[in-house]
Amino acid sequence: MRATNGTYLRRCGGVVAWLAAALLTGATAVAGAEPAPLRIGVAQVAAAADVPAARLYTQDGFDLDLAAEIGRRLGRKVELVAIGEAPAGALADGRIDLAVALPEATETTSNPEWLPSGYRSGLTVAMRTDTDIRSWDDLAGRKLCVVASNARARRLVRDSGAQEIVQPVPALALMKVRTGECDAAVHDEVVLRRLFGEAEWKKFSATLPARAPISLAVALPPGSPLAGELRPLVASFADSPYWDRKAGEWARNVALEVYLEQDAPDCH
Repeated sequence: MRATNGTYLRRCGGVVAWLAAALLTGATAVAGAEPAPLRIGVAQVAAAADVPAARLYTQDGFDLDLAAEIGRRLGRKVELVAIGEAPAGALADGRIDLAVALPEATETTSNPEWLPSGYRSGLTVAMRTDTDIRSWDDLAGRKLCVVASNARARRLVRDSGAQEIVQPVPALALMKVRTGECDAAVHDEVVLRRLFGEAEWKKFSATLPARAPISLAVALPPGSPLAGELRPLVASFADSPYWDRKAGEWARNVALEVYLEQDAPDCH
């Protein structure tokens, strides 16, 4: 039986409504698609530790923390890319969108835009207060603990003529000062000053004038589409208590890790 005009129109109207709904759903899905991860270059990417959570340690430096915080504030997932001390090359060839690096330690053959984060520190040492070391020259021939990932600290140790004792993380390097296996441990002055404020570190708070000051900054390629967002964002770190809070967290966490490693019962 032939369909009436009304039946035909109702059928066509249903098809049109279905198509409209499908198109709207598709458009919503596209609009809500998750952006690509933000590729952030850092000196080194820590390997996944095959240990229980109770045995994870605080890493050296704050480049990974700053990279994660930038991603969080931009609402983007972060893909970390190991670039060593050469952010300009990785930016130029498009391997990364930005880098968190040390301007003083990088090559100068190209010209990325540097955004200072407000973090600045020299290197110094943690030693026993009854040490006979009074100057950097006194470190020649002595055992200095240093973290494997801290390239500038390792250069400083070698330049001083000391014996380099490489450790994977700060807590293990500092623990060896307490046990006497190392005469000193080299770290950023900013975090060691906070560590020396912990009661259990008073006897290990001898230090030397800081050397090799650096600043932590964000590098962008010229004309980066992220520049408009990142300039005020990175500047906000310097105008807030962010770095003071991070240094305090580092000191408290490392002090606890050293205690668990050296003094606490083996309950993990």
